[in-house]
Amino acid sequence: MLWVLAPVLAFVALVCWGISSPVGSSPDDDFHLPSIWCGLGDRGGLCEPTGDPDTRLVPASIVGEACFARDSTESGACWDAGSSELAETDRVNTEPLYPPLFYGAMSVFASEDVVASVLVMRIVNSALFVGFVTAVAWALPAAVRRTAVVPFVVTVVPLGMFIVPSTNASSWALLSGGTLWVALFGATKTRGRRRWTLLGLAIVAALLGAGARADAAAYGVLAVMVVVILTARRRRELVPVYAVAAAIVAICVVFFFWGRQSAAATSGLPTDGGTLTAWQHVDNLLENPSLWTGMFGGWGLGWFDTPLPASVSVLVFAVFVMAAALGLRVLTLRKTLAALLVFAALWLVPFVLLWQSRALVGTHVQPRYILPLAVLLVGVLLLGVRDVGGRAARGPALTGIAMLVFANAVALHVELNRYTLGLDRKTFVPGKDAEWWWSSSPVWPVWAIGVLAFAGALVALYLATVTRGRERALPR
Repeated sequence: MLWVLAPVLAFVALVCWGISSPVGSSPDDDFHLPSIWCGLGDRGGLCEPTGDPDTRLVPASIVGEACFARDSTESGACWDAGSSELAETDRVNTEPLYPPLFYGAMSVFASEDVVASVLVMRIVNSALFVGFVTAVAWALPAAVRRTAVVPFVVTVVPLGMFIVPSTNASSWALLSGGTLWVALFGATKTRGRRRWTLLGLAIVAALLGAGARADAAAYGVLAVMVVVILTARRRRELVPVYAVAAAIVAICVVFFFWGRQSAAATSGLPTDGGTLTAWQHVDNLLENPSLWTGMFGGWGLGWFDTPLPASVSVLVFAVFVMAAALGLRVLTLRKTLAALLVFAALWLVPFVLLWQSRALVGTHVQPRYILPLAVLLVGVLLLGVRDVGGRAARGPALTGIAMLVFANAVALHVELNRYTLGLDRKTFVPGKDAEWWWSSSPVWPVWAIGVLAFAGALVALYLATVTRGRERALPR
């Protein structure tokens, strides 16, 4: 019952976040939304040719940055979806820049009613996230089942709660980053139908990530490397697993080179900056951890125009460290090597990208790019921990739940306040005297339901974990 209740409540919590902001609120939506409307090719009234292969005609309301973007004092009231006219944009995935799978899938829900379409996409992505994580967790052997869920729990607030129910391709990248490796790892620990189910889920996870972003495709290869480090041994029974792992690498490589986004790995992101000095490279290396705290609220949400109180980032980062410390209590040579590999990627991927882009920390490279690596790192560290649900860990677990619930409540309150009123006006009751909202219904129930649903999901997961008993240690 608890394993059923938890995903239902998690879905409700994500939907509440999904409806807390207007159309165009997720980063780079001026590119992602037109690309979605054109994801299935030219269609009358949705995506029409202009005669220029690099541009398309799409609904005028999704062309350009939203009127409230980058201005935290501007509520969502300035955005108008009333016009049915089409407008030309060159911010569209025509070359392509990104792999096409995410845009093609979301384009199924695109219509001339932009508001309804975006809301449906956000709900669909919420359902996909919760449903897929639940499927992986159910298919895994009991000894590693928690590893499919706990890493998301300790990393999802607040950036993940905002990105998952959005029209941003990072939604699928995050989902893939936390499920591909554990599905493949779980397949090495079981046989028969369960193994093939997990291998199938691993392939789907690879397609979701690699089909959304080139960096997620690279992370898919990293996930395979992690599983090989953790499990490699000469056993004939593992041949099917490693064959599927090789196929996943091939899928990731194909999608990585599908679009121009992969060029960032060698030439960097487009910038106007000159060559960095040696000391600027050193500063980038030392300042990289600001991206980690940025994942947990240290950077603003949306277009970086929704700053959150420091209590959010401090509390969530503390929970992240607590989970990592719990994992460090149980180390084997294989687990240590795998964790070091992921940690190195977490530090060096943004550093190299900044180097290639001739940019400094705080520009161009965003925390959401590396959030999947944080999920992967916590997952690897928690492998083999016996007392995740044991008595000794109950105090820290309950403390962590309380910290996450508080941080989520604060972040969702700020999010609602920012778009209903603007952050130059504040109110204790979310949406009081709102300038913008989807309908005439009150805003505060969305906050209350979102907070309670998130808290209920964590408590249900905790109780389910306690009743499952202890995990077995990893073989050395």
